[in-house]
Amino acid sequence: MWNPPAVSAMMERNNEASLKTLGEAYKKAADNIGVQKLAPKDMKDTLRQGGTFVVRGDVLLFEHFDEKVGDNASIRDVLECIGK
Repeated sequence: MWNPPAVSAMMERNNEASLKTLGEAYKKAADNIGVQKLAPKDMKDTLRQGGTFVVRGDVLLFEHFDEKVGDNASIRDVLECIGK
């Protein structure tokens, strides 16, 4: 989550106050729950990213693989592929 592209993307879309709030929330969770319980049991699971897929029947209309956290598909691209 804290790789350089993800941090750069967060810096572009957030101001200092919102990033401070995020950091404080993460610290509070770590303090209350414990860092070990925040992390997945298998650390390779932290490398798994998401994606967006649109299918109609057995036809793939759209696919987008997230390269980092927050690298979501454009809603415009998703809607365009279904003709909206």
